[in-house]
Amino acid sequence: MDAVSKGISEYVSRVRFEDLSPLALGSAKRSTLDTLGAMVAGSTAPGVATVVNLAKGWGGKKEAHLIGFGDQLPAPLAAWCNGTMARALEIDDCVDFLPVHPSASAVPALLVLAELKGGLSGRDFITSLAVGQDLIIRMGLAVRQHAMQSGRNNLFKIFGPTGALARAMGFGPEEAQNALGLAFSYAVGDGQCALDGAMSLRLQQGIVAQGALLSVLLASKGFTGARDFLLGNFGYLKAFEPDPRLEYLSDDLGKEFYGERITIKPFSSCRATHSAIDLALNLSSEHDLNPRLIRRVIVRTTPEIHNLVASPREGKIKPGSVPTAQFSIQYTVAAALMRGDVFLKELEPDALKDEAILDLASRVYVEPDPSLRTNSVLGRNVMEIDIEGQPTLKQEIESPLGSPSRPMEYDACAEKFIKCASYSVNPLQAERLEELIEKVSRLEDLDDVAALIAYLY
Repeated sequence: MDAVSKGISEYVSRVRFEDLSPLALGSAKRSTLDTLGAMVAGSTAPGVATVVNLAKGWGGKKEAHLIGFGDQLPAPLAAWCNGTMARALEIDDCVDFLPVHPSASAVPALLVLAELKGGLSGRDFITSLAVGQDLIIRMGLAVRQHAMQSGRNNLFKIFGPTGALARAMGFGPEEAQNALGLAFSYAVGDGQCALDGAMSLRLQQGIVAQGALLSVLLASKGFTGARDFLLGNFGYLKAFEPDPRLEYLSDDLGKEFYGERITIKPFSSCRATHSAIDLALNLSSEHDLNPRLIRRVIVRTTPEIHNLVASPREGKIKPGSVPTAQFSIQYTVAAALMRGDVFLKELEPDALKDEAILDLASRVYVEPDPSLRTNSVLGRNVMEIDIEGQPTLKQEIESPLGSPSRPMEYDACAEKFIKCASYSVNPLQAERLEELIEKVSRLEDLDDVAALIAYLY
């Protein structure tokens, strides 16, 4: 067995709650609450009803709940649906130095496992989530070209939630290796769906949550997966990621947790649009802008950001779907300037047809500038606003709101969760939501995290 695959399997099996830093612990709690909110709001997202109705139509053993809906389904189907909901509205967590979503599959899969195995303590849940977050980010750092460059959309993302579930199951190194090897068969990634505004982008996270769960369940029954799943002759890294930076998959495992650097997103759009939104809101607030007097907005960003969320221009200034709007600097900047926010309300069907927003979007121009590249995938962003009868306004930003240097603390995450909860497919009781927020804040004290689910339908 190759040393890297072996080392990761041992890491997954040996890490303990006491190994987590206070930052990793706090990040896991924020990500848990944030992902719960993303799932609840995602219960009414376009396309989710199709997935849920298909799953309900298949029937089967009642093992785990659908968040928002309350129906019980076989565990793999529940993971599929809940994972899809978590990514459906582009409000799940991410990291700014990579196009990676660390929690959108791991949290739904862990909650399903908690129901399936008859309980999972808060300490084990947090530790497992921290392992999964750490592993997916380490994989992202190990590959030479990230998803926005290669178009592979993080085929490796299956390994994170699988590692989390293996830890939650209490697997030893051999069982963890089997689960991770099996997970290689569930690797999935399609970047084109993001460019096309297709619903399949959100579906991938559900597929990954389901695949991770199945991998762990199969491994628990002695079913085998690839041993050298990373560096064997046909292992993942050999097959898909030439010249990987292996130090990220071996150094300080169990000592440094990259989940400490997770970003909570304040806006319901691709993180690549957030710097421009932040700039627009800052300038509007500082100068009390009347958006109707704006002649032109120029946004300069990296070529990679431009390709993902600013091109082709015609589709971005008049987005034909919510996913397209979420991946448009032109639309999100215009919405921010017109409405003062870019959250779920600004992405409802009426907003996509708002002539004032669309007119302003047509005056937003995005220019690629290689000199703005940094170690962060977001790079630096520069905005200039030309206003009738006033000097041109200019501002630049490198760390938008939500980043580790400008974090959303737990109280801000709670406010975001409440906003998300209002979009649940079934109305949720306000006082119950406050109880849930309090329980997640002391997650390590819970005897069973499955108790959280009853608050969410």
